[in-house]
Amino acid sequence: MTTTTSDSATEDELGPPTAAESLCVTARGFSTEVDAREVGTAVRECVMLFSRHFDLSRLDGVTVAHDYGQALASLDRGYETKQVLTPSDGYAVGIAMTPSVIRNGRLMSHIVFNAGIVAPIAKPDPASIQLPVHVIAHECAHVEITQKFDEVFPNVLLRQRCGDSRDAFRWQVILACWDEYAATRMSANFGEDPTDGYEETFLKHLADARDRARTFIGAYRLHGEVNQVYAEIYGAIGDLMKFAAYALGNADGRRLEVAERANLAAALAGHWFEPFFKRLHEACRTIWDQYGRWTDKTSFEAIGDIADEAVALCGIKHRYLPGGQLYLDIP
Repeated sequence: MTTTTSDSATEDELGPPTAAESLCVTARGFSTEVDAREVGTAVRECVMLFSRHFDLSRLDGVTVAHDYGQALASLDRGYETKQVLTPSDGYAVGIAMTPSVIRNGRLMSHIVFNAGIVAPIAKPDPASIQLPVHVIAHECAHVEITQKFDEVFPNVLLRQRCGDSRDAFRWQVILACWDEYAATRMSANFGEDPTDGYEETFLKHLADARDRARTFIGAYRLHGEVNQVYAEIYGAIGDLMKFAAYALGNADGRRLEVAERANLAAALAGHWFEPFFKRLHEACRTIWDQYGRWTDKTSFEAIGDIADEAVALCGIKHRYLPGGQLYLDIP
């Protein structure tokens, strides 16, 4: 697969816009209607431009909100769910999200931006628009990635029920890693260079993932809730792998070698996660090489295998009983 960057493509080389001409951008929480209209118009123009680089035919709409958390929570997702969308926190603070939604029985994507991040897109200062441009490109890439998966594996996203908690956690990690690897690779050369930021976030998770797992198991000795500790440790490993995927996708998109990134290479050398990091890189590259032409989910399952093994190393091994029930062993 090849992607076209803003540095290598001319207007004539780009295809026509793929986003609907009727695309609606909603701006909310602005102090004046003039500001809302100005930012909404600028964001829409940027999205329409990126729809010539990415396939945005499944883009349902865009929301730009100063009340970002409320905008996520109130988004009409088109199906019943108890899950409330919330901004990410911790080492990486959420600034945008592209949730899947159902519209007229069809899987679509809706982009929600934190207005504080993308509002400078309306300013004429070239320096101030670099971060918004990159963030918008990244979220537009997610729209295409979701569409490609749904076209090959219909009725899976938002529709397929997982067999048990392991299956659910596993697929959360698989999709998070693949989506972020692909989105960072596809958007790597648009706007601000995100390399240092992605690596710093990954290194913070790398430094304390094992300690977090030990803390969760220590707490489990007191509360005894197996499902709780399994979710906590799978979540910690999932975050570590996801932020590794961010760094890896961006590196591949910008043609950087891990060995050339001094801080990254030094932190990984001899680290327990180093072999998992290398395997994750290989797995993501394999999926990428088959982009949109996958014949089954085998290449995706490889990411799940890595997650299972890392979770086992951190203290929880799984097996299935003769009746097919999941059994979790915590030594």
